[in-house]
Amino acid sequence: MDEKEIYEICQSVDAFIADYLAESIIKGTSYDLMEAHHGILPISRNCFYRRRRIVQRIIKQRLGRIEEEKNGQLRMVW
Repeated sequence: MDEKEIYEICQSVDAFIADYLAESIIKGTSYDLMEAHHGILPISRNCFYRRRRIVQRIIKQRLGRIEEEKNGQLRMVW
């Protein structure tokens, strides 16, 4: 998944902080490091990480694939 797709997912979750969410997920930057670099962020740490988990869950769901088991049953694999 490329950076543009990740940014679009962040935009759909919270457009106000999409830049910060995308940076955090792509580069692995923590809230504290971003706050030190960008100054005061417009969201609390707790809400930031809650939104980040939502974005990561959506990314994980999109990366899933369908595999066929030996008995012919199809199942979703992440």
